[in-house]
Amino acid sequence: HGVGKTSIIKSAFERAGLRWKYFSASTLDPWVDLVGVTKEIQNEDGNYLDLVRPKEFQYDEVDALFFDEFNRSPKKVRNAVMELIQFKSINGMKFPNLKIVWAAINPDDEEETYDVEKLDPAQEDRFHITVAVPYRPNVDWFRKTYSPRVADSAIQWWDELKPEDQEQVSPRRLQYALDVYTEKGDMRDVLSKHVNVSKLVGELK
Repeated sequence: HGVGKTSIIKSAFERAGLRWKYFSASTLDPWVDLVGVTKEIQNEDGNYLDLVRPKEFQYDEVDALFFDEFNRSPKKVRNAVMELIQFKSINGMKFPNLKIVWAAINPDDEEETYDVEKLDPAQEDRFHITVAVPYRPNVDWFRKTYSPRVADSAIQWWDELKPEDQEQVSPRRLQYALDVYTEKGDMRDVLSKHVNVSKLVGELK
């Protein structure tokens, strides 16, 4: 958590010039957002039911899809996405322009650190590539966002934390702290009381 998975993918899609659509999988509705909802159609042959899909799917206007928090989604959502991942289609309807389907997850473990579902082997096998994002601040991103002096001082402070304290200060939490610091706020309002915030303040000064 907090390692910039979402930002990494969005940035990659933008740099590649892709037309992309973002889904928060935990709140996604498989029918309204993907498969389509039924609508009665009338013509000279009579009445029948057809599916009305989101505009991007109806007219094949998307190059890339990103399902964030994929393993926080209901089972119906994950099942609907399986076909998209492997075949770039929904119920057999192909999307020729769709090149990439990407998902981000937090890992499941025996301690149930995260409130997530375990992906079954068939779902995992649909993905061509798996990337494990390291749990540490990205030096280049922090230097670009703040300044080399501030970034280097903050990351050195983070590197010297005990592993259990690093778990309390995700890279995202460190970002929040530096945002407050640059606005002359108190980082103690952001960071855990179990970490040495005074040392970070001193190093930044």
